[in-house]
Amino acid sequence: MNRTIVASVLTLSCAVVQAQAPADQEIARRVDVLAKESLSRPVAGISVAVARDGQVVFARGYGFANLEHTVAATPNTVFHIASISKNILAAAVLQLADQGKLKLDDDVTRYVPEAPTHGRHVTVQELLNHTSGIYSFTSLPQAENNERLDLTHDQVIGLFKDKPLDFEPGTSWRYDNSAFYLAGMVVERVTKQEYGEYAREHIFKPLGMNSASLCDARMVVPHLASGYEVDRGNLVNAAFLSWKLPWAAGAVCATAEDLLKWQAALDSGRVLSASSLKLMRTPTTLNDGTLIDYGLGTRFGSVDGHPVFGHTGGGGGFNSLLESFPDDHLTIVVLMNTGYGAGPSLALGRAIARAMLGMPEKKTLLDLPVPKEELASLLGRYDSDEGPVENFERDGKLHFRLPGTQIEGVLLRQAANIYAVDENTEVHFLVPNGRLTWAIVYVGGLMLDAKPRMR
Repeated sequence: MNRTIVASVLTLSCAVVQAQAPADQEIARRVDVLAKESLSRPVAGISVAVARDGQVVFARGYGFANLEHTVAATPNTVFHIASISKNILAAAVLQLADQGKLKLDDDVTRYVPEAPTHGRHVTVQELLNHTSGIYSFTSLPQAENNERLDLTHDQVIGLFKDKPLDFEPGTSWRYDNSAFYLAGMVVERVTKQEYGEYAREHIFKPLGMNSASLCDARMVVPHLASGYEVDRGNLVNAAFLSWKLPWAAGAVCATAEDLLKWQAALDSGRVLSASSLKLMRTPTTLNDGTLIDYGLGTRFGSVDGHPVFGHTGGGGGFNSLLESFPDDHLTIVVLMNTGYGAGPSLALGRAIARAMLGMPEKKTLLDLPVPKEELASLLGRYDSDEGPVENFERDGKLHFRLPGTQIEGVLLRQAANIYAVDENTEVHFLVPNGRLTWAIVYVGGLMLDAKPRMR
């Protein structure tokens, strides 16, 4: 989830993995500064890895993988990558489609008969782009408690099987962990293998991702970082998570450098056919023609005109970012072992990207006058799996608040129907034919949430 959190500790930095040219030495210097700034706002540890044209040019660890034993974070530190796992799962499904073992437009019940589709036609592809309408178990009031439990597939499906669909398949978009859980079950039913075993044999091992695994709380994972949270300004151990509920959609562990290998393998055609990779990296079009900047396990966006795609993750005391700038042949991985959601890693990733792409370190925000008609059209309540938000008017400006909290602020107008919360967060309001339909939230350049207008 997208909450800003992170916490202060001494910085320990490991040597760069390879000799660097002068340009790369400057990159290292600037990344060092940015990473140390992140540590100064309470983060336990960070691992950063950067590649150009598929080649690693920078990999360092900062802070601590484990505070109790003062174990330094290094390039070899393994982190829970949380929902970056969805990018890998989507590719696993597409890989099976390339092999003719499944079809993306098949109904999911062909492979998982117990999937609770309530008689609607829900395709495998709709599981992977969050348009199935299946109720997400992370929307349950007891969601955090459920994540502590060691649940079976039947028990997980039991959490949401009696919940009606949020919408008719293909008509809307809502981040959906239940759908990705079902996608993992599709892989198991098609391959007759446990998902972790399939990923190890057909993805991680062939690509040399030696640190990567589907891991849970009972496994002994070499070099695995401990997860932390911030409580009243202090680092504390994260609440226990079994990692059985996130499972295929969120329980992969890996180093930052192994995620660079993953991205390079995708880009070079070693994982998918060209057509499947293109589909994976194509934004989703809803039935009414609305374009959502999310493909199959892939988020999209831009940073000052530079296209970017990737995925984020957060949970269990970790937050993570994998992003690529295709026009610039640049890939950045940021892994942290503190907090909820991907906000801190997105902020650091964006700052690194700006440094590497020759942009000013911070974007200058505009504060344009808000036309009265535009202001009136953007008022109301929006909702998503990330929670509701309300827009209201104050002193001629657009403001937002999160119901049930003390969080509110002003939205600064950057252009028609585009507003900034801060230098890292923008909201794009979709107003087709003069009718407001969506508030799309971009953080660090990537689309992080799509909130339909409720009223």
